[in-house]
Amino acid sequence: MIEIRYLSQIKKSLAVLLCSSLLCVGPLPSLAATNYQANIVIDNTPVVIPAGDQPAVIKNNRTFVPLRIISENLGAQVDWLNQTKQVVITTPRGNATTIPQRDKATDVQIVVDGQIIPVSQDGLPFISAGRTMVPLRLVGETLGCYVEWQQTGRIVNITSRPEQPEPEPEIPTGPTTPEQPQIPETPTPEPAPVDMALLQELAEHKTNLRLLDKSIINSQDLLTMNTAVFTPEQMALLKTYRDQLSKYPDRITLPNGTVVTLAEWSIFGESVATAEQLKTWLDEKVKNEERLGRQIVSVPDVAELYLKIGAEYGIRGDLAFAQAAKETRYWQFTGDVQPWQNNYCGLWATGAPLTGQESFNGADPSLVRFESGVHGAIFATPEAGVEAHIQHLYAYATKRPLPQGKVLVDPRYSLVSGGVSPTWLKLNARWAVPGTTYGQSIIYDYWLPALQK
Repeated sequence: MIEIRYLSQIKKSLAVLLCSSLLCVGPLPSLAATNYQANIVIDNTPVVIPAGDQPAVIKNNRTFVPLRIISENLGAQVDWLNQTKQVVITTPRGNATTIPQRDKATDVQIVVDGQIIPVSQDGLPFISAGRTMVPLRLVGETLGCYVEWQQTGRIVNITSRPEQPEPEPEIPTGPTTPEQPQIPETPTPEPAPVDMALLQELAEHKTNLRLLDKSIINSQDLLTMNTAVFTPEQMALLKTYRDQLSKYPDRITLPNGTVVTLAEWSIFGESVATAEQLKTWLDEKVKNEERLGRQIVSVPDVAELYLKIGAEYGIRGDLAFAQAAKETRYWQFTGDVQPWQNNYCGLWATGAPLTGQESFNGADPSLVRFESGVHGAIFATPEAGVEAHIQHLYAYATKRPLPQGKVLVDPRYSLVSGGVSPTWLKLNARWAVPGTTYGQSIIYDYWLPALQK
């Protein structure tokens, strides 16, 4: 048995900052009937939806976002009631304990603090690729957010409104005359104190974080930074990071009794899970997708390839397999990359289709190619796709050249700053942006469950 202190509790009650759970953007370009992808920026930080997951889309001139993705970037309480198709949201100030009764329905209803939010027909939430898609501006003003549409890049900018303090009562200062009214002095506000306990808690995770200025630091560096960096907006973002990281313990115990500190766990190393465990786990996940009524894509048999090719590079192939499962949603390819591309980690899938003229950057053109209008690189075989993924991890983990005799398959290998992420947690904020718990999720949400099979 594996002692995992990871509570399978993360219950699917999601913490979402309502500021953007349910907003809807307008006016928008005339895009009715067709779905177009949109980009989301929350308090100056881009929200990156992993390759293989359901992206934000513009439908009927409204922007819809997957509730799960938004919940990972923000923070209040969200529950999904499948029987009545209700998204139940409780804000930090909300005290409603009752949920409006509803018979079994086919459309999705949004309930905020016990109140049903009216939705026009073209703004009704819907389910796509197993994700509940909610309209972005529906209750924006009510929730205290600014929502701005930027045509260039199809970007939704969401900004939290700072809370306004309650006005202090006037204190009589003695008799005054109408001719000479006494004007109270306005005190100069003092800067808010830095929450050192919060910084210390984040530092203990020893994980990558992306700050508001787009710089990437290790959380340990927070304790030595100039306090001028910690503006109220930055502290609010750090609190969100703290809440996200608190879901994942910093240590796990492997089957042989070894205690692993995640922050120190190298991308290099031997695989622990067997191919049979990986296949059994993946088969169960795909069957669950089918039970949920989703159309199933045939899954390639690549578990052995990941273990074999990973070992040739000294990479933990079982964890690379888990990362591929995360990027492709169990090889169901619900995002831009398609199954026939043999692209298991989203290489060159940047949100925009390729031109077909991209540089190979030294990669073997017999193993990889580009096609106009297609998102991401196309690999000649499943084996080439697996090797490109392993090589990309190798580039992140070390500055060393490829092992002797190996042919370059990854067309983005030379674009990585070699050795920038030698551990799984240092992929955070680099492989995925903001990706605050990207490495933790690979380990806890994908790899560890496979080990239990």
